[in-house]
Amino acid sequence: MKLIPKTIRAQIMMGFSICFVFMAVIIAVNYSNFRRLSRSMQLFELADELNSAILEMRRYEKNYFLYLQEFSYEENITYTNHLALTLKREQENMVEAIGRDGYAQFVRHVQEYAALMTRLRQTDCDQGGCSALQEQIRGSGQNLLLLADQLVTAERRAIDRLTQQMIPLPLVSLLLLVLLLGFVIYLIGEKVVRPLARITREAEAVAQGAFQRITPHEGHARNEIFRLVAAINRMMAELERRQEQLIQSRKIASIGTLTAGIAHEINNPVNNLSLILEALLEDGEEMDTAERRHLYQDAMDQADRTSEIVKNLLEFSRASHPRVEEVNLEEIVDKTVRLVNNELKLHHIEFVKEVGDDVGVVRLDRGGLQQVLLNLFMNSIQAMENGGELKVLIGPTPGAAEVRIDVRDNGPGIPPANLALVFDPFFTTKKEGVGTGLGLSVSYNIIKKNGGRMEVQSLPGQGTCFSIFLPLSGNARG
Repeated sequence: MKLIPKTIRAQIMMGFSICFVFMAVIIAVNYSNFRRLSRSMQLFELADELNSAILEMRRYEKNYFLYLQEFSYEENITYTNHLALTLKREQENMVEAIGRDGYAQFVRHVQEYAALMTRLRQTDCDQGGCSALQEQIRGSGQNLLLLADQLVTAERRAIDRLTQQMIPLPLVSLLLLVLLLGFVIYLIGEKVVRPLARITREAEAVAQGAFQRITPHEGHARNEIFRLVAAINRMMAELERRQEQLIQSRKIASIGTLTAGIAHEINNPVNNLSLILEALLEDGEEMDTAERRHLYQDAMDQADRTSEIVKNLLEFSRASHPRVEEVNLEEIVDKTVRLVNNELKLHHIEFVKEVGDDVGVVRLDRGGLQQVLLNLFMNSIQAMENGGELKVLIGPTPGAAEVRIDVRDNGPGIPPANLALVFDPFFTTKKEGVGTGLGLSVSYNIIKKNGGRMEVQSLPGQGTCFSIFLPLSGNARG
């Protein structure tokens, strides 16, 4: 539809312009019809006035023929003059109604009738010269009546014709108006409402944390919907970038919290390496080959241990784009626990892991899940200041194609009033400087982006359980 403008403003203006033009045409047609009807009514009244004058003129004509009274003649002449004056005054209307020839004929008959009546008055009827003259007068009067009747009949027919034309006009106007409104509604629905509804549907995913692009609008670059979609897509790209920065900042914050524990973890194997090297330097020449090889192997083990700690730390902290792959959930849990192992020891917390049968294959972002688990582990450790048990359960969800990871602690729990707010950004019950309130919000969005969901259950004094539900490989979003 190339005639439809590109912008919504122009489309709406076009719709209202079409409605305005349509109403203007209807008003113009109605005005024209009513004006013609009014004109015909005026001519009908004129024709009726002429007819009445002719009838009165003929009535006094008959009286004069019968009684030859001067009064009857004078009244006849009065009505004849009135008829002549009316014709002269309404010449324009008469010419329009019966044409110039018809008008001239009407005037000629009036003049002829007046002349005959004048001759009749001047004639001595006692000598028998009036009969032929009276017959001529009757014929001329009859012609006038015929002309007046024709004018009345013509105007009545014109009025009837106009009335018949005007009767279906409201119905036709209503039908055209319905069609026009249907077109305008279609135009607004197709060009405005439907694209907005699609944007609303696709934007629902944004509220769930999935920053996917909205399908581009098929329209001109000047179209407001097109520009809106482009702006939303730019906004979501920026939000996704900012979320990645937020996740990275949370990783850095977590690393800051783990620094002391990691330093302790690295210090142990480094000290062991130092002792082994010192022993080799001092007594290496006196040792036999087997003993030296044993010390070398111990040194390699300590170096591997140090390398593994650093590797886990770097793997967790480095910024990278999410990569969806098949993962081993137990392996991710073990790697994450190693990052907080020293924190567990410092707080006298026992770690327990249970893995059920038939866990299935899960496809997701490995680093994202490790970030979520680390946040949950650190929250549990900070909640159990006086020691306790951190328990992780991995197993399939009965009746659903998904796997469940439960992270349980026996800390003080979460008050019921705060339970519905734990996933809200910047909500925290920790002391100032300990938490920002972003960990659980970021974790929630990470799990959402991987096609899963998070739930929390807690009772004051009975601990807290965070549950992660992830779709199995055949149901995961890639």
